[in-house]
Amino acid sequence: MKGKELRQARIRELLQDTDLETHQMLATALRRRGIQVSQSTLSKDLRELGVVRMPRPEGGFRYAVPEAGAAPRDLHLLERELRDYQVRAVRAQNLVVVKTLAGHAQSLCAAIDRMQWSEILGTLGGEDTILIIAPADQDAEALLQRLREITGDLAP
Repeated sequence: MKGKELRQARIRELLQDTDLETHQMLATALRRRGIQVSQSTLSKDLRELGVVRMPRPEGGFRYAVPEAGAAPRDLHLLERELRDYQVRAVRAQNLVVVKTLAGHAQSLCAAIDRMQWSEILGTLGGEDTILIIAPADQDAEALLQRLREITGDLAP
């Protein structure tokens, strides 16, 4: 296994087994396993692995690696997260902006990404806002309608 593959495999293992809240905590855990990593390399690895910060029930956040590929379970999770955390969704040309409760945008964004819907070119998740980029205006409208159907909000 190459250096990058080994490092990313260890990151996945650590994030599945341990609640790590910061880059520093993750870098320290990797060092304990004999893997030295710079801040920029760690950030790049987290992006490539699709790692998101998820809220913890007791407060605060933890890093989590989303499962790959969309499955029926993924759709169920997306439906639940949309109903629980989406505040509103609006379209602006080929963009859909989804407002969420604070701290839930990144996990909801990861759930949307796992769907691999053809109407989506890419997503960006912040603290309470998701930006979804569609190829064209009509794709954004179709996506907005899909989100509204899932949440039961059929109002235009």
